[in-house]
Amino acid sequence: MKREGSTMKIQVDGLQFGTGYNGVLGPRGVGKTRLLKKMAQVEEGTNGQTCYVSRAMDSFHELTIKEYLCYMAGTKAIPREDVTRKVNDSIELMYLNRWADRTIGELSTLMKSKALVAKALLSDSQVLLLDEVLAELSEQERMMIGYALGEAAKERVVVVASNLGDSLEGLLDTLCLLHPEKEAAHVSANTAYSWVEGKVWEYVAPKLPQAAEGRIVTAVKMLEDGVYVREIADFVPYEEVSQVTPTLTDAYLWWAGQR
Repeated sequence: MKREGSTMKIQVDGLQFGTGYNGVLGPRGVGKTRLLKKMAQVEEGTNGQTCYVSRAMDSFHELTIKEYLCYMAGTKAIPREDVTRKVNDSIELMYLNRWADRTIGELSTLMKSKALVAKALLSDSQVLLLDEVLAELSEQERMMIGYALGEAAKERVVVVASNLGDSLEGLLDTLCLLHPEKEAAHVSANTAYSWVEGKVWEYVAPKLPQAAEGRIVTAVKMLEDGVYVREIADFVPYEEVSQVTPTLTDAYLWWAGQR
C-alpha cells in the first residue's frame, strides 16, 4: 500500500484502488474473490491494516452477534481493554442492538450481512475488502448497509465485490469490471453511468424483440398483454417506450458487449 498525502493506493494485477468507495462487479465465477484475496495477500505485511470479509459464517451459527464480534476482535489483536467498546460501537453503527444477543443461525440474510460489516468495522484497518457481503439483499437493504460503509470509505480504502444486480447504485466512487473474456476495466462510477445514459428503455411488446446490432436486451418478463422488455439501445426501440435511469448492471452489460 502506498500513501500519497492523505490518499492510500493499492495496486494489484495492474488495477489501482485508492481511498474511497470502490466496487468490483461481475458475474459469479469471474474472479472477484481471487482479486480481493490477492489484495489481502499483497497487504499482509501492513501491521493488520487490511480486513478481508467473506460470507462464510457457518462455523459461528451457535454464537450470538456479540459473542461473534468479541471472538473476531481477538483475532484482530485488538487490546483486551478495548474489545467491549469496539464491539458495542460496531453494533451501534450497524443498528444491531436489538439482535446483539441472537445467535447467527437465527438471523435473516440482512442481519447476517450487517454482522459481517460490523466485523469489518471492528478494527482501525485502513483497507476493508468485502466479498459479496451484500448478496441476496433487496436494493433498499443494500443501500442501508451501503451508507454505513460510505462513511468508512471517507478515510479508508473500501472495496465491495458484488454480483450483477447486487451493486450499490449512486454510492461508489470507482468501479472495476471483470469479465471472463475481456481485460478488466477500472473506471469512475460516473464514467460507467455515462456509457448508458439515455440508452436504457422499458416497454411492453407483443413478442420478444429480435437480436440486432446495437441492441442489448437485459430483462424480459411474460405478461398477460405481451412481453415486458428492458434493453439498451442507441435508438428508440419501440413506439410506446419509457426511457429509464441506467444502473451499474446496465453499464456492465453494455461494456461486456463492446468488441
